[in-house]
Amino acid sequence: MVKRTRPLIEMWTVFMPRMRRFCAALFIVATGLCGQVSAPPPLVHLYPVILDSKGQPVTDLTTGDFKIADQGKSQTILLFRRPAVNGAPALEPREYTNRPGGGTPHSIAILFDLLNSGDANRVDTWHSLAKSIPLLESAEQVYFYLLNLEGELVPVHPIGLQGSDDGRAWLATFEKDLDRVMRNANLARPAGIDREDRTKRTYHQLEVVSNQLATLPGRRDIVWITNTMPTITNSFPCTGDRVECGLYVAHMVVTLDEHGVMVNPYFSSGVPEPTTSYELEQMALLTGGHAYYLQDIREVLKQAARNATNTYEIAYAPSPESWDNKFHKIHIACERKGVKLQVKERYYALPDTRTDAQRQKDALDACYQKPSDSAGIGLRVKVSPTSKGIHVEIRVDAADLLWREQDGKFSNALTLVLSDLGASAGSGAGLLRRPVSEPSVSNINLEGSKEQYDKMTIEGARIAFDHAVSDEVQQVRVIVMDRGTNEVGSVTFPVR
Repeated sequence: MVKRTRPLIEMWTVFMPRMRRFCAALFIVATGLCGQVSAPPPLVHLYPVILDSKGQPVTDLTTGDFKIADQGKSQTILLFRRPAVNGAPALEPREYTNRPGGGTPHSIAILFDLLNSGDANRVDTWHSLAKSIPLLESAEQVYFYLLNLEGELVPVHPIGLQGSDDGRAWLATFEKDLDRVMRNANLARPAGIDREDRTKRTYHQLEVVSNQLATLPGRRDIVWITNTMPTITNSFPCTGDRVECGLYVAHMVVTLDEHGVMVNPYFSSGVPEPTTSYELEQMALLTGGHAYYLQDIREVLKQAARNATNTYEIAYAPSPESWDNKFHKIHIACERKGVKLQVKERYYALPDTRTDAQRQKDALDACYQKPSDSAGIGLRVKVSPTSKGIHVEIRVDAADLLWREQDGKFSNALTLVLSDLGASAGSGAGLLRRPVSEPSVSNINLEGSKEQYDKMTIEGARIAFDHAVSDEVQQVRVIVMDRGTNEVGSVTFPVR
């Protein structure tokens, strides 16, 4: 955790005309000083996937193609990012990135739900998964959990402490592992679990999986294999539907939204009833996922991965009084004819009483303590040795930043954090390298003309400096935060 400020760098240079140095040793909570930029109210982030009439992704839309209304009120798009379709140049020696291949990383957790599936469906799905999962073409960021008949989460191939994976090795034993777990779990449903208890346990375990996915970078999906979305309504008068009146739904939605996790319900066996289909579709629309029916799991995972690769990012800021502890309905329309949108249609407007400074500090703390690097802002870091340490050049993806335009000038405010890390804090411990010293924090304001801004959208915003390192430093973590959105990106790299 950042406690106080130390000087960030001995000397640094920003490779962008007319950029200036601001607050080289200012801690983020010191608001109102030295060009501090206030963040807007909490943003609503949407991640639409746009498909044409043939089901193929559409990736060339612009801001002007979208219209957004929140509770019927038109909204201004503050941040717009198109899918990265051209990849990225290959990394040079001693160059590191949080977006290998140029795209945002993607992780999928499969949750096989026995608690909300019938006996015959459970058995059919069991045998289908046992045969199909080992045939996956790509399984490096795929994880597998079981929700047993008591509402307990049983890991089959869980997310590890380091947020990494052992490639395809787990597929070789998956059928045997699943059979063993199923024989212990696929028993008679325990007595005493009523409808509310089943609903509460289901949503709680979805949140648990979401918490674990949150340790991984990039987009995160849960493929929830189930035959129903359990719901139980509260006893208070409600003019909305079962989602708005449902107990525990709002809490689950807030958790998933905070972690950027999308739920994809998957009805894998039998014939879905109209009510079941409607409820599963509602779960998908709550989180921005997609409901799948009676497809092979390999095709489901392939489509989910394709959608992750071809996702837009759109953000807007509802008025402060709009955060009213209620579900809000979003209407997003695309001006392009003949396309279909896959995007969440609701969110829960939970008020955030934190100050701008506290929200920024919390975002930095979360990234600093995360086992894996964050990919909310794309970064490429080039490292070279110097007589006293290393020379670091950071290239920030300008498309991920919220730029302000005034009088033909474009500006953005960043916070840069450097953390020197030493020996590992324990076996398999991810971050979990011990900090050698307290991290140093600097605020940087970027400024440029339209021509310079256009150049940065292609080449990235470049920041370069020399950084002294002691013998005990083994790695350095660089964190960049956009103070206009509180979005963060980080790269951790070896110093030798």
